[in-house]
Amino acid sequence: VVQWFKNIENKPDSKFIQFDIVDFYPSISEPLLKKALAWASTYVEITDKEMRIIMNARKSMLFNNHDVWIKKGENPLFDVTMGSFDGCEVCELVGLYMLDGLSSICDKEDAGLYRDDGLAAFENLSGPEATRMAKKIIKLFKDNNLSITIETNLKKTDFLDVTLDIESGKL
Repeated sequence: VVQWFKNIENKPDSKFIQFDIVDFYPSISEPLLKKALAWASTYVEITDKEMRIIMNARKSMLFNNHDVWIKKGENPLFDVTMGSFDGCEVCELVGLYMLDGLSSICDKEDAGLYRDDGLAAFENLSGPEATRMAKKIIKLFKDNNLSITIETNLKKTDFLDVTLDIESGKL
């Protein structure tokens, strides 16, 4: 993100849009993961066996007081677990899929995503234009059954524990 920030041209005329995917890991559904895998398979071969392994690894069971906790949703055994290497890889794959979707709204160089945190920088974006951009981003995530919080027209933000001041160009 530091290198991305340094490469932003015309910083004084730019503003940030920052967003956060709400409950990202548990919000990744089976259909969304399948869409992300289908998208990824256009770039790299994913065999049927690998697909079955990935989907089978989503089966998890949680226990509460010696009882199985049943997750709500279409497939109660489907889950993307937080804190595991495998869960992080699924999160990254879905994140890349969502970034590809964002490229239909803005240039790939303008936006980035790290797990559930997103940041974009836009030059000469008026208040109403920023609001329209935010609505498009919200719709993209909503179309994939993900919800986000979003802030627009930011000149300064903390992103991944780094303070970025686009007006002064300072980190």
